[in-house]
Amino acid sequence: MDQAASFEAGAALVSDQSGLGHPELALFDSIRGLFVATGIRPEPPAYELFWLHLKGLDPALSCDLERAIAERSLSPARLRALREAHLGDIAQSELQEIMRSAQGASERLADRLASGRGEVEKFGETLATEDRTLSANGLSPADVLAAINRLRAANARILVANRRLEADLDQAMRENGTLLERLQAAERAARTDPLTGLLNRRGLLEALRRQFEEAIAMDQPLGLAFVDIDHFKKINDKWGHEIGDEVLRFVGGFLAHCLKVREACFAARYGGEEFILVLPGMGLKAATAAVEAIRAALARQIVKRASDGATLGRLSFSAGVAEARPSDTVELLLARADAAADAAKQAGRDRVLPELPDAPGTVQRPRLTRA
Repeated sequence: MDQAASFEAGAALVSDQSGLGHPELALFDSIRGLFVATGIRPEPPAYELFWLHLKGLDPALSCDLERAIAERSLSPARLRALREAHLGDIAQSELQEIMRSAQGASERLADRLASGRGEVEKFGETLATEDRTLSANGLSPADVLAAINRLRAANARILVANRRLEADLDQAMRENGTLLERLQAAERAARTDPLTGLLNRRGLLEALRRQFEEAIAMDQPLGLAFVDIDHFKKINDKWGHEIGDEVLRFVGGFLAHCLKVREACFAARYGGEEFILVLPGMGLKAATAAVEAIRAALARQIVKRASDGATLGRLSFSAGVAEARPSDTVELLLARADAAADAAKQAGRDRVLPELPDAPGTVQRPRLTRA
């Protein structure tokens, strides 16, 4: 089967017309077709990517999957890379190590608690025994003294056991704190682009949804810019991917630096040479002016190769700006900004364009990667 053909019209999966079962059962057949066409093992991680693609929930993921299929390069390694780039998975080895550590700490604490319960039970038995002894008639002073000494010894043992248990509980709390910090660090890494240090797509979508909901609830404007570095493929072709990565780091850092002066604004790497700027409190006009100021500032930068001082030339980007609407979704907002960025490219690049006033509020599947 032609792999490329199997990826066409993912959005056409509307419903199961057979009238049998749930309407989305058609998805299972389509996903099975992708597994057959690509030769990928039918495992949950791959299924999740195919499902997101065919449902049209992540246009950028769909774009990358379609490209991999067209190039016949959708290997297990490529799938793992796509998951990391688009979903920001916590490294499986790290997660397994955290789980093993948590299980070990839990087992040690359970053993210590069981031992503590045993000590308490023994203490209780000693108290009951000595109570019966002291309640008996005809005890000599020596018998009473012996019973008291046994109670003192039992009390000393339970005090030692309690101190040991307190120390174990303190240790367990420290271990749990360390595990929580590791898990939080792993979660942060799952939301961070390792190349630029900015939020990755997963982190962006989570943060953007929060900003979007807050803006709509508070009736405040929310601007969003889709930024695409101009002629990035030429940079890679001429200078190599290592320099290309440095350009991405530089541009990402520059965007983040420019937004620092604007409260709650942030930059994220959307994928490839594409970045997103989230601009709370800015309507379309203000957001467009802010992004234009950043574009002009970048154009004044002289970028050189550190190893020999060779000039890479002037960097520029094309950007589209959109403003959130009450009837929007995050996906629609991104799509309109992307469409405006496409218009900026077609108009000659190195410019910032706002969305058109009559830009539609629906999206089929935007093209998110440009030459």
